Order: sequence, then C-alpha cells, then structure tokens
Amino acid sequence: MARVITQETFNEAVKENVDILGLSFEEALREAINQFEAQNVDLSNISKQLAGIPIDESIIVDVLRKLDECNKSKNESDIVESLGVIKDQCDKGIGYKVIAGKAGAYEKILICLCDNKGTLTIEMACLKTLLALMTKQPDLLDDKGVEVVLCYLDDKQDSELIKLNLKLAKECCILHEMNRQKLYDANILSKLKVLLEKASSDILQSILALFRALVLDDDVRVEFGKAHEHARGIASETLPHLTNLLSRFKGDESVVNDLILTLSNLLVRNEFCKQVAEAGGLDIISDVMAEYDENEKINRQCFKLLKALAGNDDCKVQIMSKGMAPLITAAMKKNIKSISVSTSGLACIAALCLRCPENSKILFEAEVPEVIIEVMKCYPKDKSIQKTGSWAIRNMVSRSKYQCSHFIELGVEEILVEALKTFKECEYDIKAALRDLGCEVELKEEWTGKGGLLNHIKENKN
Repeated sequence: MARVITQETFNEAVKENVDILGLSFEEALREAINQFEAQNVDLSNISKQLAGIPIDESIIVDVLRKLDECNKSKNESDIVESLGVIKDQCDKGIGYKVIAGKAGAYEKILICLCDNKGTLTIEMACLKTLLALMTKQPDLLDDKGVEVVLCYLDDKQDSELIKLNLKLAKECCILHEMNRQKLYDANILSKLKVLLEKASSDILQSILALFRALVLDDDVRVEFGKAHEHARGIASETLPHLTNLLSRFKGDESVVNDLILTLSNLLVRNEFCKQVAEAGGLDIISDVMAEYDENEKINRQCFKLLKALAGNDDCKVQIMSKGMAPLITAAMKKNIKSISVSTSGLACIAALCLRCPENSKILFEAEVPEVIIEVMKCYPKDKSIQKTGSWAIRNMVSRSKYQCSHFIELGVEEILVEALKTFKECEYDIKAALRDLGCEVELKEEWTGKGGLLNHIKENKN
C-alpha cells in the first residue's frame, strides 16, 4: 500500500537537498521526488512547484480574521470580498490550501455559510471558496460539512447553489474513501434521486460526475473500499431512469457521453445489465451509435457499455439481434485513428464473441475480421491494440473454425508473429490466438509436476 506525506515534509526534503547537498532547486526537487517514489510514497496531492517558494501566511491569516469580523457585523459586501481573497489564495496551489486549512478556513467558512443562510450572494461565495479550499484537500470534510452538503441538495434551492454543491461533494470523494462512505451513509442518494427527476442538463452532468466519484476505488490509504457496494446501491435505485434519460437528452452529445460513461461504471451485477436492456437501453445505444458514428468520446463509451452489457448472456445475444454488428464495424472504421476507440472496440468484440458462436457468425458477416486486421496493422507498436486484438480473434474463431482460413488470408499470422516478438508480456494472449487459428506455435507448458508428493503421501498412508 502506498504511503502519504504532508506538503511540509516534501518541502523540507527539497530544502535539505539544497542546503546539505548543495543542489540547485530543480535538482533538489527531482531528487526528492525520486526518493519518495522509491519509498512507495503517493505524491498526487503534493505541489512540486511550491516546494521551494515561501508562502506569505499572513495574507491568509489576516483575511480569515477579517472574515470573522465582517460576519459579526453582517457586512455583506465585505464578507463576499474576504471570501474572494481566500478563494484566490487557494487557487494558487495546494500549499496555499494547506495553510488556509491549518488556519481554520474550513470551519470559518462553514460558520459564515450557516450564519447567512438565505443570502444568495454570500452562500455562492462560501461554496465557491469551500470548493477552492477542498479540491485536492478533501481531508477537511467533517460531519458538519456532510450536513451542509445534504442541505444544499434540496431541489428547492437555487440551481447555481445546487451545481456548486454537487461539485464540492464530488471533489470531497476523489482520493478519499472515508468521505465517500460518509456521504453515502448519510443517504445522499435519496437527495440525488429527487434532483434527477427534473434535472437540467448541467445539473444532470454534475449528478452523474458525483455518482462516478462515489464508486471510485482510488484511495491508496484504504486497503478495501466500498466502491462495489456504492455502485450496487446507486444502480438499484437509478438504472431505469438513467437509461430513459439517454433518450431524453439524445441530442446533447456531452450529456449522452456522461450518461453512457456512468451506466458503464454502475453495471457491477448481472441483473443490472438486464434492467438496462428491459428499459430499452439497447435500442437507445443503437440510435446513439448511428447518430454519433464519428464522435470519438461517445463511441469509446458505447463500446465500453456494450462490453459491460455483454457480461449478461441474454443481453449479449440481444445486442446482436438489434442489428448492432454493422454499427460496430462502421464506428471502428470511422474512428480508426483513435487508439482508445480501437482498443475499446476490440475489447467489445472479444466480449460479444466469448463462448457465443452465433454472435461470432454475425460479426464475421459484418466484416469485423477486416476491421480487426486493419486496426492491428495501423498500430503494430501499441501493446493494448495487439493484446485486445488477439482476444477478439481468439474468441471469434475458437468455436467457429470456418473463419480461420479467412483470417489467415487477411495476413493475421504475420501480424501476430510480429507482435509476439515485440510484446513478450502478451505472449500467452497472442499464442492463444495463433493456436486457435490453427497456426504453428510453440506453447509453453506451465506446470510439469510428476506427482512425487502424491506418491509420497500414498506411501505414508500404506
């Protein structure tokens, strides 16, 4: 498990490299980074740029004192001005956020927010400042902060306040498993479900971003998180509605992309795939792929969603019965310049053909072998393409041997043999494809035990 350190510890290490070793700042910074990474320290929340620059703490301390005074005198314009200064300081970098946090900025802003409920300008300024303070510094969130987040998710609140609060909640979830659990256990989902019913496109996208943040598993300080449990809970409550929203916002490509991405993240159980299909999801995905056939982001997400849906055997068959094979071919051809779309497309094909010769036949007739070979020829030096391409080929031909000769005619053997030379770490996947194609390949025997232990046990029993 990765370790974490404070900004001060990192800064001190850089300073020691300068003072003791006589290195330049750039050399000292590079040396400190190398030292900590060698010790498996996570530096994602550390500002490298500020490591050697002294920060004037007095500015932050003074403005926080002024905020207290202005809040007591209820001077609205001065409160907003003070909050603006704090926000500007926090926007300079993580070092400034840390100093503000230690000076009590979080607690003072929350007090100001609660004392001025109903005054929109102050509420907006408080939430903006909290967002600046807590982005990449989510440790500050406490039970009082959770109460505030839930309070500002009421559907009767101003829409701008709701959006700011959704962004704040999302930032508190990133890289912080305990915050995710706090918010989820406080039943934030019930608030988000109400907002979903009549959400505008911008609020909907903020809700979807929060959903995805709640199912992250990115906190190196926690060995086991609850990403699966959160995904299961969100999916159980919202899947049919999210699927229907795809149809409602079909003309907004940004919303469509976020919806498909979110659905992919929530399909953690077999029955959820069935729910999406029963809500008309396959028809909607088909329409989306036809309408946005040259949109790289949307096609990548569609391929990922189809791959997730293919985890359900019934959905796997339905996907092909909806006539999506030609759409898959067309999307891969039109986006062949995108490595990410090509990789996702190959992985989708592999999933659709796994133990399903009927799907393999339909894709074969839709000229998918030609697309697979074309993609692998375009990216001979890309490991992900060659690996997922091998999966797709293997799954297509493993139960449909009549396809092998066509793949051979297209030059698949030469491509795979060359990939085998280039990517030794993908040896198993590439050799498996060559084997199922009927090509000559030297297979490595993984275990050659002779049963000596078993004989020994038998002798002892006798």
